Amino acid sequence: MKEIGSWSVRQELLKIVKAPVPKASLAHSYGSASIIAHTLYQKYKLKVPAYRQENDWQKMGLSVTRQDIINWQTKSTEYYFEPLYQLLKEKLLEQKFLHADETTYRVLESETVKTFYWTFLSDKQAKKPITLYHHDPHRSGQLAQATLVGCWAHVRRKFFEAVPPEASNKSIFNQGVRYCDRMFALEKDWENLSNQERLQLRQKKLAPLMEEFFNWCRKHKAMTLLNSKLGKAFAYSLNHETTFKHALLDGRPVLSNNLAERAIKTLVIGRKNWLFSQSFNGAKSSIILSLIETAKRNDLDPEKYLKYLLYKLPNESALTDKASAGKLQINFEYN
Repeated sequence: MKEIGSWSVRQELLKIVKAPVPKASLAHSYGSASIIAHTLYQKYKLKVPAYRQENDWQKMGLSVTRQDIINWQTKSTEYYFEPLYQLLKEKLLEQKFLHADETTYRVLESETVKTFYWTFLSDKQAKKPITLYHHDPHRSGQLAQATLVGCWAHVRRKFFEAVPPEASNKSIFNQGVRYCDRMFALEKDWENLSNQERLQLRQKKLAPLMEEFFNWCRKHKAMTLLNSKLGKAFAYSLNHETTFKHALLDGRPVLSNNLAERAIKTLVIGRKNWLFSQSFNGAKSSIILSLIETAKRNDLDPEKYLKYLLYKLPNESALTDKASAGKLQINFEYN
């Protein structure tokens, strides 16, 4: 027996049990989960380039350099975020219809003058919505397995931009706009219906209207200059006719692609600040952007979610072997 204060305690009860120390996000680095998550949030959500972040850290008396920030981004993506990104991609491709948009991006070490960023999104009715960004040196490098739904807002914009100021409401220039307006008016009337009811009405009323529109395009395209705005509007509509008709296959897709346009705008705003990437490793922002935008769509705080991932994932045994990363379950909740 051993006395502690005024209490007598058995010697064997004094054994101290030490809990295992959680692994750091990056070994031999002073970048904690919270600091790394903050720098990622600053760059990809607030669009603050690494050199400006470096200045901010130095003003606070901390010697965090732009190279530190770049290394944290590269290593975190390679070790933790890329396997999770692949899981998001697999889950997204399980969905029947996707929204998509694209923009160009400059990579200095690329063999092509332009590379391309795509964004793919699950529809508004998805229980756990996903936004995925995909970077490829070629425009054809999209997710070919997915069924894409054409955007009728793009069609309307093409015809609207072709209308000259002096054109009358009954002119051929305005007819394309009116066709699109009639389609959107029908969809507005059906927005509170079930998917099955909406599909039935689309096949009954929207399908004939689309067919009338495309026949009208074919009739007038031959009489229009190919390089005129109206000629380009006709060509755009007819070249993607099959994609635009995908809305008739199901009651879930919407006619407008505004969801994808807003998602690609996030990348475009960032591109204006950091202008280009030196290499394709630097252009892996698609992975981090996917996590941030998917977190937002699931009503999560993006910075807190990145911090959560950087704290939890280093201790996930499945991530030590990329081949077994598929065993992990995607969970959009955190404490």
